[in-house]
Amino acid sequence: MIRIVVAEDQHIVRQGVCKLLEDLGDIQVVGEADNGLDAIRLTQTLRPDVLILDISMPGGDGLEALKHMGNFDPRPKVVILSIHADPALVEQALDYGALGYVLKQSVSDELLDAVNAANRGSLYLSSGVSHILTHHSYKKQHQNLLDRLSPREREVVSRIVEGRSTKEIAENLHTSVKTVEKQRRDAMHKLEVENVASLVRVCIELGLTIRNTSEF
Repeated sequence: MIRIVVAEDQHIVRQGVCKLLEDLGDIQVVGEADNGLDAIRLTQTLRPDVLILDISMPGGDGLEALKHMGNFDPRPKVVILSIHADPALVEQALDYGALGYVLKQSVSDELLDAVNAANRGSLYLSSGVSHILTHHSYKKQHQNLLDRLSPREREVVSRIVEGRSTKEIAENLHTSVKTVEKQRRDAMHKLEVENVASLVRVCIELGLTIRNTSEF
């Protein structure tokens, strides 16, 4: 039997989550909270196997409660339940020690799996969250690579994205075709791509255009 505390400020949602879990699994809901402070108190006194924690709650939000509970011994096993798929929030929750992150729109399909995984000490991310986080990590990785480009290399690359020819870029930047070709090769090397098509794809995904190079 997995002992659960559910912290969710909306009464209807909280009751639905409790019923769903008790109907689907070998689970007992031992406590309910509608704010962050009560979530902390119940977790400390009841010591549930898993805490299901909403992010947006009054009286101290879920992330603040989660951060506070990082000092508990043993540290509670927490599954975040939220409408928010913001990768920054997901990463912050994981940094604070959450073992699961489930979107409310996927609760009926994925919450039980998340609870079982957390109870084992394993990480579980809702499929929608996993996809967003993967894309976000990819983007952050390549954004760091973009920082390697010189101001002129950014200008050259942004004009390539716009479909300008090497000759047009050289004329526009008042330089030679050979210089533009070298700057393009250097940019490709720094961005770790092997051809112009891949260069354009990566830069489009990052939103690199002539408009955000005008400051250089």
